[in-house]
Amino acid sequence: MTHLVFNYEISINADQQKVFDYVSDFTKHGEWTDGLRMEAVSDGPVAVGSEYKSIGKQMGKDIQNDVKITAYNAPSRISFLATDAKGFPFHGGITLEPQGDHTLLKRHVEVDLNPVMAIMFKALIGPLVAHPSMNKTLRNLKAQLES
Repeated sequence: MTHLVFNYEISINADQQKVFDYVSDFTKHGEWTDGLRMEAVSDGPVAVGSEYKSIGKQMGKDIQNDVKITAYNAPSRISFLATDAKGFPFHGGITLEPQGDHTLLKRHVEVDLNPVMAIMFKALIGPLVAHPSMNKTLRNLKAQLES
């Protein structure tokens, strides 16, 4: 397997706590991610171990993931593990850094792919689909928080 890590960032004109409160509520992720629905599976406030079910569009098909919070350090970091119906996992997270009256949001995604898929992802899927989609999602998030 080939381990791939993708990093994205955006500066948001909002304080760190406001940004953290919004992004750590996974049920709101559909407000800034096109075609995504996220439902809480576990009860109570967000914490390590909280579980969600996400349903999103990928190449025209509904893809369902089980999502579990793996790190929760308010107001600076939240990480998760998402697993699809076939048991394919990927790790993701958001780190926030105060920058004066702005907050720098850093988003990372980690995935292990077989070598052929890794090459395809690096050459085609990432540049043509995944990276533009993630950048659009972050711009949507910025617009939500700055409105």
